[in-house]
Amino acid sequence: MIAAAFLYFCFVQYAVVDIETTGRSNKITEVAIFVYDDEKNEIVEEFSSLVNPECPIPSFITSLTGINDDMVADAPRFFEIAKDVHNITKDRVFVAHSVGFDYNIIRNEFKELGADFRRKKACTVRLSRKVFPGLKSYSLGKLCDALNIPIYDRHRATGDARATTLLLEMLLNKDANGHIRSTIKSRNKEGSLPPNLPRETYENLPDQTGVYYMHGEDGKVIYVGKAKEIRSRINGHFADNSIRKLNFKNQIHDITYQLTGSELLALLVEAAEIKHHFPEFNRAQKYNGTGYSLCQYEDQNGVLRLEVVKRKKYLNQPIASFSNTTRARHFLQELVSEFNLCSKMTGLQTISGACFEHQIGKCYGVCNGKESPEDYNARVTKAIERFSLQCGSYLVWLNGRHREEKAFIYIDNGVYQGYGFVDTHSQPGSIDDLIDILVPQKHNVDIQHILNANLQKIPSRNIVPL
Repeated sequence: MIAAAFLYFCFVQYAVVDIETTGRSNKITEVAIFVYDDEKNEIVEEFSSLVNPECPIPSFITSLTGINDDMVADAPRFFEIAKDVHNITKDRVFVAHSVGFDYNIIRNEFKELGADFRRKKACTVRLSRKVFPGLKSYSLGKLCDALNIPIYDRHRATGDARATTLLLEMLLNKDANGHIRSTIKSRNKEGSLPPNLPRETYENLPDQTGVYYMHGEDGKVIYVGKAKEIRSRINGHFADNSIRKLNFKNQIHDITYQLTGSELLALLVEAAEIKHHFPEFNRAQKYNGTGYSLCQYEDQNGVLRLEVVKRKKYLNQPIASFSNTTRARHFLQELVSEFNLCSKMTGLQTISGACFEHQIGKCYGVCNGKESPEDYNARVTKAIERFSLQCGSYLVWLNGRHREEKAFIYIDNGVYQGYGFVDTHSQPGSIDDLIDILVPQKHNVDIQHILNANLQKIPSRNIVPL
């Protein structure tokens, strides 16, 4: 029984796969699969076919692969070869160069047919990095050149799959440390990691609060994120096997991080770093415009009204600032709900007569004369007072990166100045001492939005007016 288990572990069959696609839409135009038997040390089965993607093939893809619309016009559609693909890969390890790409596109094709496609995976990019460390490039072409592996019909499925099979054979023969066979253990996460990210880098990630940076091949930051538990959050990125994520994951070559201790500071640092690095894969918070401001004024009836306006230079101290009207309206809606304000007096509704909140008993009727301006204004003032501290100068004390440390952020006349860390046993005695160790930061509408949303959650004892 033990011997049988040992043979199963050591000798398996690998389905080495390569596909060609239409590019952006990622519909398959060609597939090739070679079955390599580890015990026999030879290819024991193969399958290849052009595939009709049922959509036009872009000209730049044709120039790369040589596959054009005429070639696939009479080719089978994927559902017509799905049974062949299923059978030839069943009970075999799915191997590809950057396996996440080929595997997830094929799995998505099966998903569209209502079928679940799951296989153990192995990536020849990751395995090559371990077995042949120190090479300048691990692209299939460069790798084959470096290892003297013949490769014919480059960027065609059959040619690339055959070359990948020869690469796999060489890897198996050179695999003195058992890297390849360890990847087929059922709980091994190797196949879900980006192909160019060293596993050691992943394993050294902390489960602590902070900001993380994903780097491309040239070291440039391509994504910035924040997390309460960095490693767990990054696992979430890697677990997303959607086609949309494939290009992102394939470009990750390194991950660095900085701990912040508190989630609020992580949010502030993340916002600043996105604007500093302008990462390719961060869609949010790249905006640097003047934004929108929430202001107050008294109308002719003596009612304090709130209004969101395009921020102007002469508005020195708005109640709050926002990067877009959606955030501003959401903020106003929260005020209306919490303080029983009137949607008409905050510009959220433009209907005639009483506002909707009055009809359901949440507004007391300032919009139709049933509540006095004085009573209504008292609640508006109370709502504004919650945020009045943002126009002053103060320190906010937060958790540090470890037990013997505290973090702080410094606001001067409503403007965020930066953050710092101090030892709990030797806290500086004055604001000047703190400014000396401050990490300077820029204020912007995203920073203001973060402060608006989070300062109210901070215990009052941790906010120290200056």
